[in-house]
Amino acid sequence: MHVELRHLRYFVAVAEELNFSRAAERLHIAQPALSAQIRSLEAQLGTPLFVRTTRKVELTAAGAMLLEDARAVLALADATVAKLQAAVRGERGELRIGFAAHGAGEVGVEILRRFADEHQSIQTELIAAASLEELQSQVRDRATDVAFVWLPLLYEELEAEVVVAEPTLAVLHPDHPLAAGKEVRQAQLADHPIVAPWDELPEPFVQAWFGTARPDGRADGDPHAVSVDESLAFVSRGIAIYCVPESASRFYGRPDVVFRPIVDAGPVESAVAWRRDSTSPVIRAFVETARAVVAGPIQSFSS
Repeated sequence: MHVELRHLRYFVAVAEELNFSRAAERLHIAQPALSAQIRSLEAQLGTPLFVRTTRKVELTAAGAMLLEDARAVLALADATVAKLQAAVRGERGELRIGFAAHGAGEVGVEILRRFADEHQSIQTELIAAASLEELQSQVRDRATDVAFVWLPLLYEELEAEVVVAEPTLAVLHPDHPLAAGKEVRQAQLADHPIVAPWDELPEPFVQAWFGTARPDGRADGDPHAVSVDESLAFVSRGIAIYCVPESASRFYGRPDVVFRPIVDAGPVESAVAWRRDSTSPVIRAFVETARAVVAGPIQSFSS
């Protein structure tokens, strides 16, 4: 015996309408065809499901028994199809998101907030990375699905969508001689210690972030620090200068340091990165959310 879902749908429609004409209209099929499908179902089950007279249609005891189960079967089938279609559209699933420090600033926060609002059935997991390189290697190695990274990209397996380009700031002790001005230049930084995660900083990042201030990389006397808080501790003690994207001044503002724009430094570009060979609709949905956020206004933390 082989009962198809369409047979159950036809049966439920007739059982709920108790009228073949109305059920046929509801199903958008001809009434003779509907009657034939019901007779076929009854023949497969070996029992009548309806009592038919010229005046009314009624369920038999077997029909009443089938109705509850048929509704449950159809509801499960519809839910399964809806779940699959949602997954294909990127509306269900799981997403592992790599980040470090303050991610992509306010833009990154807004991307996460909007994605959570618009894709509530997708479970997200934030995974911290210990270094800028690890942010990208985690995506390359599939330890994360996407990540908020700083450019340049280090691996050809990755693709990225820039979400924000920010001015570069120097973080100084308030009594530092360069703090007296409203801005600084890279050449002015060259003769002062600069704190950075030097031991984990790939060469492309050294060139992009420090330019003429450190053309040959780390100089003697440059302290090594991994975290933002550790780096700011060096600045607050007057030991070194720290270079950050502008958003860091809002996430890590404190009274014992000051921020000055490095006017001749290139912008710090933050991006959402993912593997080029990814076909995941969930990843695609996250990237599309990032694009929508970038295209629209970002709510300020102070508003």
